[in-house]
Amino acid sequence: MDDHVRKIVPTKYVIPYSDVLFREAAVEWLITTNQPIQAVDHPSFKKMVDIASQATKSVIIPNQNITRREIMELFKKQMVYLKEQLNV
Repeated sequence: MDDHVRKIVPTKYVIPYSDVLFREAAVEWLITTNQPIQAVDHPSFKKMVDIASQATKSVIIPNQNITRREIMELFKKQMVYLKEQLNV
């Protein structure tokens, strides 16, 4: 019987969405990360929020190491592209 019984790990409490909570979180993010107020109007910020809003379960926010790695990979791809364009 013990082989068939597994402990269920409780999931973290999910904060229900509301426009007020989202605005508060956006303002807090602007202030604590010293972003310009125009950041919330930037198309890339809106794209990120639109993508996250389509998540069916939760959003996994990449940590700084993953983000750094992805930035470096993008940089390398752009350098290869630039080199190809300049060699034409």
